[in-house]
Amino acid sequence: MTLLLLLLALWLWRRRPRLAKGLIVCSMAWLLFLSSSFGSYWLLWPLEHQYSVRTAAPKHASVVLVLGSGHDDALAGEARHKLSATALARLTEGLAQVKKAASNDCLLVVSGWTGGLNSTPHAEQMRDAAVAMGANPERILALSDARDTVEEALALRQAFGASATDMGDDAVGGRQLVLVTSAAHMPRAMKIFKMAGMEPVAAPTDFLARRDHWWRLSTDNLDGSAKALHEYLGMTWLSIRIMSGV
Repeated sequence: MTLLLLLLALWLWRRRPRLAKGLIVCSMAWLLFLSSSFGSYWLLWPLEHQYSVRTAAPKHASVVLVLGSGHDDALAGEARHKLSATALARLTEGLAQVKKAASNDCLLVVSGWTGGLNSTPHAEQMRDAAVAMGANPERILALSDARDTVEEALALRQAFGASATDMGDDAVGGRQLVLVTSAAHMPRAMKIFKMAGMEPVAAPTDFLARRDHWWRLSTDNLDGSAKALHEYLGMTWLSIRIMSGV
């Protein structure tokens, strides 16, 4: 967005110099805001505080779904080393939720495709990492073709052979569904799964909003702001799709 404003200012420099200078000032102010701890926190906090950390144990015969978030096959080491920091945080929370279950009938579901760059689907890397971290391989289901959250919801519904009209109040295939994803992504993910006929309980993780001195600038803040804006744009696009009936 900053680059677009600068390019527009460059295009207008000869025709509308005052407007061009104003755009340059706005682009720099926008970049400073996104890079500041105040700006990042202000954007992330409303997203991350819609759902609280889940401390209750999953119900009997529950499904813990961990949404994917990328890996890199080219990295050396075991499967967990190849996961992105976000994916590893989500998987760790998913394993913690499974561990809390009162019985061994809790199913861990991981998802994600190759991303177009890897030879191994993300879901398989997540499964291998979960097994290496102590999960029962017989209690893991990998959804290896889902490319985004919408496809993850549809793939889960298809895996349990359920339609949008016969899902339980909080269940998938008669099981309680515990949804694990990043806290900033949770509001959009919950909306998508509810649209697919499910009523999951949220187990957010990977919290990025951090209180700090308002004047401190960092690339971490810029990354957090970018992820927040991604979610706001995603929610807007989802609303447009709902209104257009897509």
